Amino acid sequence: MTTSASRTWLVSLEEAKTHLRIGHTEDDAYITRLTKAAQLVCEKLTGMVLTPCDFIMQCDEWSQTKEIPEISIIKTISYIKYMDASSPSVQQTWSASNYELINYSQRSRISLVDGSSYPTLRSGPGSIEMKFSAKPSWSANTLTALSEVAFQAVLITIADMYENRQSVIVGRIASSIPKTAQYLLDTLKIQTL
Repeated sequence: MTTSASRTWLVSLEEAKTHLRIGHTEDDAYITRLTKAAQLVCEKLTGMVLTPCDFIMQCDEWSQTKEIPEISIIKTISYIKYMDASSPSVQQTWSASNYELINYSQRSRISLVDGSSYPTLRSGPGSIEMKFSAKPSWSANTLTALSEVAFQAVLITIADMYENRQSVIVGRIASSIPKTAQYLLDTLKIQTL
């Protein structure tokens, strides 16, 4: 799954630097990369996006499109394109009148509309391409308990990454790094059975 290049991030460079208590600009590029990496780690651990984002998902068969993995709430589906079974195969856009987006559970799903069926695909990998927009469960402009938890978890993850740049630090007793962010993220995590 790939994301759009124009994605917004939960924590700005200035907010990260304030949290890290850094006043200089020498590490700005590095800290900017950490803000992105920390958010992606937090999203992976929770199974939800923390800021609105567009995604493109490649699938080999229709069964893979029924539940959209690793993303919490899908706002809209821009398109579903597929390679048809003709010879030579041609990319077609599947009409949105054939499917619906289901958002009433923690995972968004795609379901067939009554009377519809899946088009026949060519055999081979990457036969389906789906573009959709995802958003967190809170409003981007409103501070909520969930958005504050996500914000703090990303800040703590940034600090952890900044302070512990190597997996082993010479001169220290080996111990695990405290994962305060994990406790926060567990309150957001989408549970799977």
